[in-house]
Amino acid sequence: MNIKIIPSKISGEIIAPPSKSFAHRLIIASCLSKVPTLIKNVGDSEDVKATVNCLKALGFNGNIEGKDYRFTGYKRVEEATLPCGESGSTLRFMLPVCCALGVHATLTGSEKLLSRPSEKLIDALNKNGAKIEGFTVNGKIDGEEFVIDGSISSQYVSGLLLSLPLLEKTIKLKVVGDRVSNNYIDITLSVLKSFGIRVKKTKYGFLIPKATYKSKGEYFVEGDYSGASFILSLGAIGGDVKVLGLNKNSCQGDKAIVGLLKKFGAKVYFKKGALYCRHNKLKGISADCRDIPDLVQILSVVSAFAEGKSTLLNTERLKYKESDRIKAIEKMLDGANIRFEKKDGNITVFGGAPKESVFYSDNDHRTAMSATVLATFTVGQSEIADASAVKKSYPNFYSDYRKLGGKTDGDL
Repeated sequence: MNIKIIPSKISGEIIAPPSKSFAHRLIIASCLSKVPTLIKNVGDSEDVKATVNCLKALGFNGNIEGKDYRFTGYKRVEEATLPCGESGSTLRFMLPVCCALGVHATLTGSEKLLSRPSEKLIDALNKNGAKIEGFTVNGKIDGEEFVIDGSISSQYVSGLLLSLPLLEKTIKLKVVGDRVSNNYIDITLSVLKSFGIRVKKTKYGFLIPKATYKSKGEYFVEGDYSGASFILSLGAIGGDVKVLGLNKNSCQGDKAIVGLLKKFGAKVYFKKGALYCRHNKLKGISADCRDIPDLVQILSVVSAFAEGKSTLLNTERLKYKESDRIKAIEKMLDGANIRFEKKDGNITVFGGAPKESVFYSDNDHRTAMSATVLATFTVGQSEIADASAVKKSYPNFYSDYRKLGGKTDGDL
């Protein structure tokens, strides 16, 4: 579905969407504990639904009830088909979980999802007893040392960290290569700790002690800085917004949006449990995006409204996301008549006066939301093609957008 964006004044407050990263991990951990558990505020993003559907296929009885997830029991299955949809986290977490459970399973998903890199993870599992061909899993992993390349995706590491406790022995997880997105691994370690599994960081990677998942019975998913980054950027570029539900001390890597918007010149601060962002004159910045790939698109939008030039460093991995996000940024900035340069994995954006256009999401949620933020402050009306892509991570994005005064011709 397409939506027209009408330039408008932005002001007001919203509640941050639930952290998809925490929701995936908490739901999986609750099932692996095999103890009835309630997880509050998981939301209803398509990616989280994919993880729930895969777990149900494996025999874990749980459902999303409103905005919460309730796990009630487990009945082992020997064979299953797991529908991963378009969720990279789901695919890369469920692959090792299936191998640890010893279930014969076939993981399915969109063509784009199955084309994203997973070879290094599959290779690590096959070297330890699994027999994976394509995305069909046979065999059960075993061993006392696993080796994984951490230079492609932190999801490989997180998937192993979530699954290896099922082997109920002390295991060394050796991570080789230049690690990326370490903060997502920190989220995994935080969830494991909350279920009684205290993984030790070592010089080679991680030491996973002999332990089992122990649920406390109830958990709460904190707000998502990645989703909130689009709302906060509306405030930074030309508004005054207040976001509730964010953990000031979160280990989420995308919390970096707070410091980066301050660096641009926006007025950003916490007060009485809420995060405020108000417009101020913006100036270009340099930002290392190696560990915050999900912020690059919205940072390119803020850069388009900042005086001077902004350089976004270490953006190479964006081409392996739901879409080739480097190309997505190019198309969006080109459409808005904003000059930019690409060189050696870096993107330099020259601030200007973005013009209205038709922006194509290419079925990528972050592209749709980034383009919407940009279109809010152009002179004329713009159109977001396939805006429904936001359902993947932030189904209520356009509802929240309108709460803040954003005007659309069309609804989701």
